[in-house]
Amino acid sequence: MSKMDELKNKIRSASGSKSVHSELIDSSNEIKPKELLRKKKFEELHRRDTVWIENELKDKLDSQSSEYGRGEKTRIINEALRRYFREPS
Repeated sequence: MSKMDELKNKIRSASGSKSVHSELIDSSNEIKPKELLRKKKFEELHRRDTVWIENELKDKLDSQSSEYGRGEKTRIINEALRRYFREPS
């Protein structure tokens, strides 16, 4: 019998009939599959709206967003609105 087998047997005999693994794993706070947090969909975090934008600003927005790709307009507008509502007028 190898030293590893002797060690395993010693641990098993000390813990009774339970396996070593069941003692090491705390299953009391185990997350059930239904309780797993899922990532929220884009539509759950955002609402679509239609607004009028000055031509010059729209051209700049389109130019900037075409350089960085999909979602850039949304990011720019959300950032601008956050700054607007954060700063005192």
